[in-house]
Amino acid sequence: MGYDMYLVRSPEGEDEAHERASRSFDAAADYRDRLDLPFEHPAYQAAQREVARAYDAMEATRTTHFYLTTWSMSECRAVMDHFGMLTATQPPARPTPETYGTTLQESVAAQAGDAAPAGVLRYRKALEERLAEAPPKPVGIAAHKLGGDEGWTVTPGEILAALAAYESGRTANPALLSEVIEDADWWPEWIDYLKHAASHGGFRTYGPPVA
Repeated sequence: MGYDMYLVRSPEGEDEAHERASRSFDAAADYRDRLDLPFEHPAYQAAQREVARAYDAMEATRTTHFYLTTWSMSECRAVMDHFGMLTATQPPARPTPETYGTTLQESVAAQAGDAAPAGVLRYRKALEERLAEAPPKPVGIAAHKLGGDEGWTVTPGEILAALAAYESGRTANPALLSEVIEDADWWPEWIDYLKHAASHGGFRTYGPPVA
């Protein structure tokens, strides 16, 4: 179990590139399997290297997703908090469907898209706004958004504020940053992902709730 982060908006052309790379990977794996050779055979080993290369190429096309284990996310929160990248705020209250002229049963049963009843559409919009709620001038990422299975949306404004705090903090304490990178080799990739997400609508988080 861990935490999955997804960009709100995929980079242009990424889905198509991933589909092409997926087909190349499938073709490489199919060719390897059709060889019907023992694992130790040089031809099989060469085909396996091609499968591995195709897999890496496929994974490289998917920049929308970032994954951290439960332990790594706990480390991530601790480091981000140390650098002043997080804010401790209470999650906003969940809206009630009756407020928007619908019921929970109707909202669950209604089809997706704009064809749903007006009350359901208003309720769904309220739910989305709650998940993305942030102050007009964020000073960091709301800590509760880095957990839970609802899909909290970390906004570009929150990300940029967190990155600004990080730049200030790492300049003041470069020795600590070196220790962080040594213990958590995923940290530079996480910072790159935050920068990437800031220009693609932010990201949504899915995982265990924040304790």
